[in-house]
Amino acid sequence: MEADRLGGCGSVIVVLDTSVVLDIAMGLIPLSSIGDVLSAGYKLVVPSGVLEELSRIAGGRGLKARVARRALSLIGEAGMVVYDVPGGADDAIVALALNLKGSCRVVVATNDRSLRRRLRGLGVPTMYYRRARGGLEVDWHPL
Repeated sequence: MEADRLGGCGSVIVVLDTSVVLDIAMGLIPLSSIGDVLSAGYKLVVPSGVLEELSRIAGGRGLKARVARRALSLIGEAGMVVYDVPGGADDAIVALALNLKGSCRVVVATNDRSLRRRLRGLGVPTMYYRRARGGLEVDWHPL
């Protein structure tokens, strides 16, 4: 069971999308702000599709590639749990969130509007970086 791999569900499980991992690596989103928004303990989870997407970006040149390389190292440094989930990044995020939702409190952190809309329709709360306010905001919070 997925929850067993996380050591139980005493905390909120935060599934991270590529966009949010990149924003964390750039310093736009401090890791501590996730706990501040949720007002609870949390565990960070990244599906393998996000790692693949970051690796693809990191193989390029320029600032975005350097940020992606930093994001890949940050995943290990921050102790994020990586799940091998089939499919592309968005499909893997949805599948993982729905799988964990049955036994844990789950929120998906993403800046992708269509993914947020899709998750909202499935009853999965989301959070995103709101540039106008300079911080994270919960889109829908039934936690």
